[in-house]
Amino acid sequence: MLKYPAPSLVTMALACLLALTGCAPGMTVPPGESAPANAQTPAPKIAVVNRSEKTDGTLQCAEARFKKSVMLTRVWLPTPPQDIVNLGAALSKTIAVDLLNTSHFDVKTTQATQSTGPEPAVDAFKSHGTPYFIRISGHNFGLSGQASMWSFLGPSLNPRGGTLDIRIVDALTTQTMAQTTVSAPSVNAGEYDPVIDALGTDFTASAYGQAMNQLASEAANWIDRTLVCKPLIGQVVHVDGSTITINRGINDGLRSSDRLLILQRTDRVYQPGQDAYTEHYLLQSLGTAEVARLGEHTTRIHYGGQHVVQVGDIVQSAN
Repeated sequence: MLKYPAPSLVTMALACLLALTGCAPGMTVPPGESAPANAQTPAPKIAVVNRSEKTDGTLQCAEARFKKSVMLTRVWLPTPPQDIVNLGAALSKTIAVDLLNTSHFDVKTTQATQSTGPEPAVDAFKSHGTPYFIRISGHNFGLSGQASMWSFLGPSLNPRGGTLDIRIVDALTTQTMAQTTVSAPSVNAGEYDPVIDALGTDFTASAYGQAMNQLASEAANWIDRTLVCKPLIGQVVHVDGSTITINRGINDGLRSSDRLLILQRTDRVYQPGQDAYTEHYLLQSLGTAEVARLGEHTTRIHYGGQHVVQVGDIVQSAN
């Protein structure tokens, strides 16, 4: 149930004046009537700023057939709206489901993190073998989630939006691969009273809930476009002379004709001139290997190089 306090004539005059000066459609109401806070108007299109280069149409790259392993943090909301619970969890769930539906990803989720250091990404790769680490935080979701310049209009006329900040980190080098900001335009959505659960069907059916679903879907689309043409990355799990077993196989899109590059991570590289030193890693090539026996989840490859390959070393598609 939503609370729609009837605005005064002065408030209505202000709302109408704002509508004439560029305020969003739907904010003008007849005198003596209150505006429906969550009217079922079509959810607006999502605006995206600072995004990486966009690829239109079907992606034509050999790496698109590989299923990338990603670690997705749950959306961290430092100032969540007080009338909506589990908003970060709902956004995270939609993003994860959308990524899985592309068939381009194996998605694992972890707790939200405020850290911008390398530790969460490195730990994710060591523990789960997920070389692509995705951090997401959000803000500006309205009604005490963040102050709004329209708050004097009252809850029923206070537009609500939301912004997600997304960063994709290379867990092997701990460097940022890409980042963007995805923003949903304002929706005329009033206060939820009683407090509503973002994981429930009532919120999903509301205009603001639909806008949040589109916001999460656009975030997933950007992640897909950014990573779909990246190489397949796995790890060495067993070494027996020149025969090496890796943790990637048919289910990851690997084929018997594929060639793989074996990489070894070097010692840490410290970057001076920072208050807290940031750890980065470099990768050195040990040479290429060919598929010897292809399995569903693991594969044996043949390596004829002279370098010593160890468990934990990295393999990457080299087509």
